Amino acid sequence: MFYKRAFTVFLCAAFAAAQNFAQIKSASSVADAKDTARISPAIEEKSVALLSILARDAEQFYLPENRVASRVLIANLLWERDEKQARALFQAAVAELNSLVGRLPLDDAADEENASTAEENFLTVDAVSELRSDLLLSLAARDPKAALDALQTLTRRKADGENFFTDDSTLELSLAEKIAAKDPKQAYEIARKNLEKSLGANLNSALENIYAQDAETGARLARDIIAKIKSGNTKIVSSGDYMTNSSIPTRTGGVSNVVGEMTSGGVMMNTGRAVVIEAPSIVNVWEIHQFLQTVKKLNRKAASDKRTPTALSEAEIKDLIDLLAQKYIKQQHLSPYEVGQVMSDITKYFPASAQAIRRKMAQNMGDELDAQMRNQDVQSETEDLSAEEISQIAEKKSAGDERDRFYKRAVEEALEEGDAVKAKEIYARVKKRDEYDYLNTRIETDLPLALAQKGEMREVRQMLTKSKTPEERIEILSALAATVAQNGDQKTAAALINEARAQYSGKMRQRRNLTSVLQLAQGYAFVEPEQSFSLLESNISYFNDLIAAGILLDDFNEYGSVKSDEVKLDVVRAASYSNAPNGVRLIRK
Repeated sequence: MFYKRAFTVFLCAAFAAAQNFAQIKSASSVADAKDTARISPAIEEKSVALLSILARDAEQFYLPENRVASRVLIANLLWERDEKQARALFQAAVAELNSLVGRLPLDDAADEENASTAEENFLTVDAVSELRSDLLLSLAARDPKAALDALQTLTRRKADGENFFTDDSTLELSLAEKIAAKDPKQAYEIARKNLEKSLGANLNSALENIYAQDAETGARLARDIIAKIKSGNTKIVSSGDYMTNSSIPTRTGGVSNVVGEMTSGGVMMNTGRAVVIEAPSIVNVWEIHQFLQTVKKLNRKAASDKRTPTALSEAEIKDLIDLLAQKYIKQQHLSPYEVGQVMSDITKYFPASAQAIRRKMAQNMGDELDAQMRNQDVQSETEDLSAEEISQIAEKKSAGDERDRFYKRAVEEALEEGDAVKAKEIYARVKKRDEYDYLNTRIETDLPLALAQKGEMREVRQMLTKSKTPEERIEILSALAATVAQNGDQKTAAALINEARAQYSGKMRQRRNLTSVLQLAQGYAFVEPEQSFSLLESNISYFNDLIAAGILLDDFNEYGSVKSDEVKLDVVRAASYSNAPNGVRLIRK
């Protein structure tokens, strides 16, 4: 039973330490502006001590995967206060994970007739791959060079020399995104290497981060990408192509040896004894669309700072748009949604091409294309703007459908910003609200918590009278208490969080009860941190009961989330169990 209890203690203690560290940082920033009392050094010391205890106790986990995962989580929390110990934990995690990587089954051919073994191997590889990604991305945020070194350590090759981890291109680009903040030139080299393989969303994210730190290096990467797209060995495909040609190649790059024959789209090179066919690189039009949107975003930033070079010149952007226009003119089947993403640009720069594309579409498709163009125009005009800025643009538009579309976008942005109050204010200006009633539903759902986070005491009190359940009141009061505490009124905050606690039944019978406990713990972290620790500690027995019951169900259903009588931490990914309110919802065992 130690391992069942150890998991619970680990989860709760990590949550408590994380919450108090977050509170320390938040309280400090508010104190600078409003002379708010800081958290006591004793509580900070207790949080650090708790993490040190966790680091020691986590070594008692039986499963090496759990030891690695716990080291990564604790190292992240400790880094800013004890970098030496955090580095040691990361190094230990890399060493043990490398041992796991070395034991992974490389060849599953022998398991083809044994389905259960094949499934077990697949799950093992998947778990180790996820753990590897979590470790590398966590370390990259702290020490990019150490993360790259760890990536080399944690690499394994198959007998044919191929990388065992097939998604390393995506992982490397994710590392490049983080590395860009400290070393944009190194991030560029990583992105440039992966560009030889393919384009993708991660490449655009890396481009943004590199450009933000070093505009010239970012612009160089943008030119590399456009060169890749325009290369004679690049084949541009779209969804319409697959409707008429099911033999479109799906791999990108590579060579094959043949004699006296040239494949469609390949490049022939005479080697004397054989002909080497270099397979074309495949680029999807959606990847070009995403790249164009990224470049436009970067160019807007450059326009606001006249010292910054643009990512691409207007002539280079026109070349890409012309390339897409010619692609659509020649393509047999067209998708209004796909073409609509770039049709406004085609119309702007190449009106004759735009007319040719329209002639290929039936009337009903033309109407759908116009609708997509309107939506895309709104998106393009409001990119990177706040809800208030979008609302101001809407007021200048013609009354009617056009203005409503911009107000709708402003409401969406306000909700994305977490400002349901602003969203409600803007929504009131929409004329045809029936078309957007789903937005009103979301506003009404988010409004109580938004008011609490703004510290709107009177409005929150009014809404509390409409709250149907104790859980709703706990969520709102806990958020309000945290906001009031950060504004410096500890007395009122204490009264609010105690009122929230009075709503709790004290019985851990359902998931919503667990959520309430965690919300109360968060609220107390800003008001009375000792109570945050106490609240979690007093509920450990309930957590243990849930885990014990879950283990019985897991064994009965053979879910595979328990191994050697120990709950596997990979059933709750690192990003989840470092955020306990969301993480605990994922615990089935």
